[in-house]
Amino acid sequence: MKRLVRGAVSILSIAVAHPAISADYFGDLRPSYPEEWQPEETDPLRIELGVRYWYSIGQQKHSVGAYRETIDSKSHVGEAFGRVLDHETRSYVEAFGGYGIAHEGSYSVNGGPSTALPAARLGYVGLDFGWLPLGTENAGFGLVTGYLYSNDSPDTGRASFATGGTAFNGVDYQLSGFDSEINNFDIHSFKLGLGAQVDMGGFDISGEATAIPYSWVNGTYGAVQASSVGPYDSQASSVKINGHGYGASGKLMVGFKPTENLAIRVGGRASYLTGQYDATWDEVRVIQPTPPSTTPSVARQTYIVDNNPFSMLRYGALLEIAGSF
Repeated sequence: MKRLVRGAVSILSIAVAHPAISADYFGDLRPSYPEEWQPEETDPLRIELGVRYWYSIGQQKHSVGAYRETIDSKSHVGEAFGRVLDHETRSYVEAFGGYGIAHEGSYSVNGGPSTALPAARLGYVGLDFGWLPLGTENAGFGLVTGYLYSNDSPDTGRASFATGGTAFNGVDYQLSGFDSEINNFDIHSFKLGLGAQVDMGGFDISGEATAIPYSWVNGTYGAVQASSVGPYDSQASSVKINGHGYGASGKLMVGFKPTENLAIRVGGRASYLTGQYDATWDEVRVIQPTPPSTTPSVARQTYIVDNNPFSMLRYGALLEIAGSF
């Protein structure tokens, strides 16, 4: 009888102990799960895509020889941009481009009365890089650099020039065929300076202050009548400009985020350039044939006036809407 009782107790003891043994494997048989929960790694890259409206106010001053012109303009500009932010390296790259869709303003020549600006062209594309290693988790401070191509060309009239042809008027040969071109100012600028960003989750602030150590300005100054247009002697091309400048630029934006992936920002930007360019143009003169029954010749001469000062100012308010992912 005692043997039966001892046997039953032994069986019950093994049955009770079996679940505990099953749940507690020996060290060599423990499955490969981590001992502690680890947070998932977050993607350090964040992409922003958005649009901007820029109410842009501009002023240009040009001086070519005795020709002086001042231009004041206001433009409504649409802009698109894309920005890639790397939180691990605390840097960003931004590409952007804009185009003016409506313009108004006035210009004056040699201190004369103002004339309404009939048209203008304003467009630009740029690429910026920022590295903000200094600061805290929510704020960064560092260097900003970038390149900007812009075309800022107010239409202030067209000066006529001879194309170099000749025609016989019954007595002698005169210049025949005339043309004109509009203003076309191309500006290539490089900037270098300081930038800062503060991101508190629900709102953010960003700004930059940069120098423009070099800017290349070239194109056509079609409004300049550099020499007279006559039947025998005439200006024979539009005035071409080529020079360089320097200046400064700045930008400040304040934004709030109604949702995690949407930001609305307001602020402004400004830039100023000053420098000098060379102005070149051609002149032609009809040389009457000898004897008169032969074909006339046309002499062509290129002229240059160097160190012509200019300045370009542009500033205004910005409205930005951006989505991020």
